[in-house]
Amino acid sequence: MAVNRKRGLGVGAVLLSATCFALTSILLKIALHLGLTPLAALALQSWLASVLLLVYGLIFRRDIFRLSGPKTLAVLALQGIVGSLGTSILYTYALVYLPVSVAILLLYLYPAFVLAAGVLFWRKKAGVKEIAALLLTLAGTILASGVLAGAQHVSVLGVIFGFASALAYTLFNLVGEVALTHLSPLATMSFSQWFSSLGLVLALRGGWTAILWHDYRILGVGLALATVASIFPFYFLLVGIKHIGSDQAAILSTFELPMTFIMAELFLREVPDWNQWSGGFLVLAGIILVNWRGFPGELRDG
Repeated sequence: MAVNRKRGLGVGAVLLSATCFALTSILLKIALHLGLTPLAALALQSWLASVLLLVYGLIFRRDIFRLSGPKTLAVLALQGIVGSLGTSILYTYALVYLPVSVAILLLYLYPAFVLAAGVLFWRKKAGVKEIAALLLTLAGTILASGVLAGAQHVSVLGVIFGFASALAYTLFNLVGEVALTHLSPLATMSFSQWFSSLGLVLALRGGWTAILWHDYRILGVGLALATVASIFPFYFLLVGIKHIGSDQAAILSTFELPMTFIMAELFLREVPDWNQWSGGFLVLAGIILVNWRGFPGELRDG
């Protein structure tokens, strides 16, 4: 029963994370409509999230500041700067050169990378069910992205950015699994967020002055991005990784695709086409398959 509860907690956390991530596109569209550049919107999201986490940690959870040593700090810096910030920046620039459908397809190659890395470096066993689930989610991603309908004029530079964003997100997941052997999900997520924000300070080089901090609409969107699209999803994802591992969490996180279609229709009146819904159902089939009668891999201790 305890094992089933851990599995249920891990699965539920990842699916909740994917649902929160699905709201990110909606909120980013609102932010861009308010006049923010992609990097400015990213900075607004990251810095507000960092402040909220810092205040929460100082008041309620001072234990998250206790690290075991410089090696742990280096791991968190790698996750935050290369994994978290790297994914965000690379994917943003992929969107500059590519249609959203192609960019998100490239980003969602990361479950395959996570699975491959787990087999190659962590000596994990990939069963037939797990591989079949991965193939279903990849097929669903390709179909839903619309790339088969017409991607004849794809920018090579955009493809490089998109491919690199998938590698960066793979690193976030794998390094997060390592960090979680020593730290709680909250501590791991907090330090990752702080390092990501520090990297943005260096990347923008004073560009934060372009953000209209006194505009209540921008602050409202920023707070929503910082919580719903940053703190909550990353925390839930790390909880899921802690209980079911990065490989299983990566496959389950593709639940973001069908949720994005639903929310786009609800909030933006963008009605998904047949290919998108069909792809979404394939993704759901992969999620159901990988969760059928438990996971083949070992569960993590809480």
